[in-house]
Amino acid sequence: MEAANRSGTSTAARPSRVLILGGGYVAVYACRALKRAMRAGQVEVVVVSRANYQAFHGFIGEMVTGRLMPSTILSPARRLYGPARVHVGEIERVDLRDRVVRTSRSIDGARQELRFDQLVVCLGSTDRLEAYPGLAEHAFRLKTYDDCARLRNHIIRMFELADIEPDPDERRRLLTFFVAGGGFAGTEVAGEVSDFATRLTRAEYRGVRRDECRVVLVHPGPTILPELHGDDGSGAQAFPKLVEFAMERMRELGVEVMTATTVDAVTPSEVSLSSGERIPTRTVISAVGTKASAIVERLPLPKEERGRIVTDHTLRVPGHPGIWAGGDNAAVPKPGGGTCPPVAIYAMHHGAQIGRNIARMAAGKRPRRFRFPGLGQAASVGRRSAIGELKGIQFTGLPAWLLWRGFLLYYLPSWDRRLRIVADWAIWPIVGRDIVETGDRGGDYDLRQNVFQPGEIVASEARTGRYVHVIVEGEVEILRELEDGREEVLAVRRQGDNFGSRWTESFDLEFARARTAVRTIAVRRDQAPELQEVLRSAGQLVAESGYFPTITDVPRS
Repeated sequence: MEAANRSGTSTAARPSRVLILGGGYVAVYACRALKRAMRAGQVEVVVVSRANYQAFHGFIGEMVTGRLMPSTILSPARRLYGPARVHVGEIERVDLRDRVVRTSRSIDGARQELRFDQLVVCLGSTDRLEAYPGLAEHAFRLKTYDDCARLRNHIIRMFELADIEPDPDERRRLLTFFVAGGGFAGTEVAGEVSDFATRLTRAEYRGVRRDECRVVLVHPGPTILPELHGDDGSGAQAFPKLVEFAMERMRELGVEVMTATTVDAVTPSEVSLSSGERIPTRTVISAVGTKASAIVERLPLPKEERGRIVTDHTLRVPGHPGIWAGGDNAAVPKPGGGTCPPVAIYAMHHGAQIGRNIARMAAGKRPRRFRFPGLGQAASVGRRSAIGELKGIQFTGLPAWLLWRGFLLYYLPSWDRRLRIVADWAIWPIVGRDIVETGDRGGDYDLRQNVFQPGEIVASEARTGRYVHVIVEGEVEILRELEDGREEVLAVRRQGDNFGSRWTESFDLEFARARTAVRTIAVRRDQAPELQEVLRSAGQLVAESGYFPTITDVPRS
């Protein structure tokens, strides 16, 4: 094969090799726009994705709360991208100078190299795990399908555990669902979970009362839905009446909305707020924002202050011929000024424009400018109600909900999934929500990372469960409650020490309390003998590796 023309166009001897990094909306619509050029032999397209499916996030709230079967929101990658090739693997390195991308496969890490003439970077974004201490360890996220599937199972499990829990305080903790972040995603999930709790306590879990369930939505701004309130920094038109309607709907559904409030820390059993309040809960759902992925951060490409790759009006990266970017990881100029917001509909149009422009260049034509002005925005606010605006025209309630559902169904990328979703919508009102806990409960070893705040009970003999803790950072004091109610300190455990192994055989009055901010690794007691050497040295090894930031280094927001 002849070498590719470094200007970004290919020689006449062979098709231009187009490599698309990421399997989301940009990839789907870029492949659609390139379909004719692929069939004509002008381009060869390979989509690199870590999964063989594309997840449609518009219906995440309905999947999490049992309206839709989990697989319904997944479309098979090979049906979406064809006739492009699909390369399922983990991206390890992107070499822009030699125009090579190195990937590895999950089964054994074996590596492959993929060469390109044109590179499309559409890797989306990742959760901002450093937003507050404990997020990475204890909060459920909404960014990936796997995260959402785990949340779905967890919510069902909380109701199962609450149904058999005799302690009213622990029942309350199990039935409290805390959502951090009042944007579109957080507001939709809070409303859906609250409605879900009402339906479950009415029909499925007769031993749980609805007034025992609590859904809390916390947002740092003056109101929820900053995208519609005009205080998200985008300069977009404000729709305060839609925000007011959403706030009222949240109250009707029983959601406790706390604005002008931030999360200070999260632990396995509670959330600490900037107001000083501590909310006991076993479920924290984080929708606090995103950032660029590690791969995008490492790319030597121009970026703006939020870490997104800067593009020109044709979605090319200035100064880097043959490099394109779109979706959440790109700062694409918006017609009329500013940059496109990180929402799905813009990613779809980014992909279509990139595909058309690559096809034009392969045919010897000039690329065209991105001209999509946007349509509007909408959000579900629970129980057949939504808010939205279409070209500035505002909709609320049932009409907005029907319009919102219709748009989502229209943009769902595969026909078979549209049919499945319509079938689920028709079936669940008759047979009820799907409350089967599905999926993998863990691998060979059940290891958990934990963060605890000073003064918090880490474990006790009465409620120790089945875990042994190894201290990675901080100090834990082992105490015993005396008959007169006083506490006696029996020992202090520090980095590298472990505790809890003998408590699984007793129900006495000893307990462990965090003396400082503490990070632990917990392992199931029945698996501990196989990991004995690891338990002895895990704290020191992890601390020396630098893999974890220290608790005090994690910024709070």
